[in-house]
Amino acid sequence: MMKTTASKKRASTQSGIHFAQPAEPLGDHATSRGIHHAAVWSLAFRPFFLLGALWAVIALIVWALWFSGHWPHSFVLPPSLWHAHEMIFGFAAMIAAGFLLTAVQTWTGFRSAHGVWLIMLSGLWIVARISGVSSAEPWGLGLFICSHFLWWLGVIGCFSYQVIKARNTSNYILIALLCGLFSLNLVFFALVNEQAYVLASQLLQSAVLLFCVLITVIGGRVIPFFTGRALNRPQVKHPRFDLVLLIFSLLAVALFIIQFFVPVSNLAAIVLIVLGVAHLWRLGQWFAQGIWAVSLLWSLHLAYLALAIGLLLVGMSLLTSCLPLKDSLHLISISAISAMILSMMSRVSLGHTGRALAVSRGISAAFALLLLAGLLRALASLSEQVLLFWQLSAWLWSAAFILFFVYYWAVLTKARVDGKPG
Repeated sequence: MMKTTASKKRASTQSGIHFAQPAEPLGDHATSRGIHHAAVWSLAFRPFFLLGALWAVIALIVWALWFSGHWPHSFVLPPSLWHAHEMIFGFAAMIAAGFLLTAVQTWTGFRSAHGVWLIMLSGLWIVARISGVSSAEPWGLGLFICSHFLWWLGVIGCFSYQVIKARNTSNYILIALLCGLFSLNLVFFALVNEQAYVLASQLLQSAVLLFCVLITVIGGRVIPFFTGRALNRPQVKHPRFDLVLLIFSLLAVALFIIQFFVPVSNLAAIVLIVLGVAHLWRLGQWFAQGIWAVSLLWSLHLAYLALAIGLLLVGMSLLTSCLPLKDSLHLISISAISAMILSMMSRVSLGHTGRALAVSRGISAAFALLLLAGLLRALASLSEQVLLFWQLSAWLWSAAFILFFVYYWAVLTKARVDGKPG
């Protein structure tokens, strides 16, 4: 009977956004042992979104102070590597984990990580962040690596257990992507340990493209679903095209990594340019004029547009020195990945706490600030005031996530307004 119920729930919640009742009652399961009574530990999106947003602000302020010459302390990694690593494997990975460990409850119908598990995972993540800026001594790097290793194992273990237990084959690809990011993080640490800093930097650039694959999968599910539902129009689906796009995306990542070692940069460039055009076509199929009246829609559509344009620019940067690769990647990492993260955090936080799916003007402004931050960072090298552009981008980024943290603190720390569990 339980298996039948779970199957029905999985079939009716393919969007991965609105949670059905899991097979195991939610309630205050963890509180029965006297561990805690805080709503914040009921589902992963609550603590992970709060911590990720807070770190987005702190890490960028630290970075802005460093490149402006006002940060007096050392890092456990070379500063530029620390910055890139923390944005990818600190901030973005935390938010992605929060979304996936929450959505997996819908996809499988089984109770997701909560209570002590979330406290432990959050603690490991915090240890990793503190150790990264607390010491440049060998023990600091060891603590930094170990805490990351255990955090990734915990996240992948929790997610994979539920997906495999429910035989939720459509989400096996997400297990593979999580394992891929985990593997890149381990290789990055190995390269840092060998002081192969150039290779470590190239690997972080590859991780940005792997996050693009994650957006390809998740964005392909939620953007057309949200658009169709909000505008009362049929959901646009092209499953065969989506599969080809996924395969092409994985090929692009593979070629991008290979071109650092083998002269295949021209082939990698062509694949990335074709991939960018394919994303533009896909976005065009989802587009509707009505999105401009809904902040939670235009923010996602513009973030996806930044992804498509960013991939085009990355491809062209491999063909010409006129377009710096790092600038193109910053357009993706800020205006695509981070802007989509901010929009998804805003919607998920409202939907899963029983609130209306409408954001305040402050959050709408945060969406615009983050999109602008990516554009300024990508255009920095074209200006004679590069440092000024970097500083403006950093402060716009920080303002966007401060707004999220302020507006969503109460949302994420209090119980659902409709009285339902979760």
